[in-house]
Amino acid sequence: MVDMQLTWLIVSASVLIGLLAFIYQRSAMRGLSYTRYFTKDAVFEGDTVEMVEVISNEKWLPLPWLRLESSIQAGLRFGNQANLDIYSGDIYQNHISLFYLRSYRRIKRHHQVICSRRGLFRLDSATLTTGDPLGLISKAQKFPLNLELLVYPQILALQELPLPNHSWIGELAVRRWIVEDPFLTSGIREYRPGDAMGSINWKATARTGALQVHKRDYTADHRLMICLNLEDSDTMWRNINDPARIELGIRYAATVADQALRSGVETGLICNGHLINGPRESVRIEPSAAADQFELLLSTLARLVLDRTVSMSTLLEELLNEDPVDTDYLLISCHQGEKLRTAADQLLQRGNGVEWMKIPEINDFI
Repeated sequence: MVDMQLTWLIVSASVLIGLLAFIYQRSAMRGLSYTRYFTKDAVFEGDTVEMVEVISNEKWLPLPWLRLESSIQAGLRFGNQANLDIYSGDIYQNHISLFYLRSYRRIKRHHQVICSRRGLFRLDSATLTTGDPLGLISKAQKFPLNLELLVYPQILALQELPLPNHSWIGELAVRRWIVEDPFLTSGIREYRPGDAMGSINWKATARTGALQVHKRDYTADHRLMICLNLEDSDTMWRNINDPARIELGIRYAATVADQALRSGVETGLICNGHLINGPRESVRIEPSAAADQFELLLSTLARLVLDRTVSMSTLLEELLNEDPVDTDYLLISCHQGEKLRTAADQLLQRGNGVEWMKIPEINDFI
């Protein structure tokens, strides 16, 4: 009799376990959704951004265990959080979370992320795995995300740039070579310390309740072209040997662009690297002072791949073929090789301005 009861108990338990496994096999993934987003589309290197995850179980069947796995590029640092294990490598980091999700339950998780590197960070997908309470069966589903976060290079203080004592870059704020013409008016702007009292627009001031001055146009049309050289020596072929040093040069380029555009200078960029997810072609952005020019330059620098396409001297020679005039060229470079200096001298001889900004070795910089 005892044996009969034990047999019946074993059979009943087996049927129940099998039925439970069958139910989870068919229904575990139904009504399960996952999404992830950043609270900002673009931030600067060193900034913190919030990443939000939303997991929903829109069905009557509870999920006794749920494993979330995703792979994210290194360079985004996540703070410590319960139920989150991070396995980091030099290029990617794997995130694994394990938790329980009741029926008709929605979970929202917030992660504070420090953006330690510039770049374009893509999160293509995440995988959710779940199953029955005993773990006899498991079902996995990949959820596409197509999520991007753009991290701009850090903007440095002007004093951190390796400027010569008599550099025009340090004098951009007073427009050493861009002179305002008092007879050309292009609108109004808010009063700034140092503006002449005679430039105040009293009607606009009365209308807005804040001091407004006439916005003058410029009589000169000088332009600035930032030339960012990814070569760390004049004998380098393609592979960059000191990426940290080149990253410093990228920050220099972003800082100069910021200073120049704030001063109303048309600013552009050429670089012998290429953009991620784009053709392997050198970068060239024509000088402009348009409202979105700074964002364009920052976005380009953020997407820049440290992979040399051609020598910087070749890019300057291509510019010489266009016979440029009235343009100031800033060469941000680790070296001043013979070919590069020859091309720069030719630009100078044709009436353009040329200035060098050497990227120091990191040990010297520190």
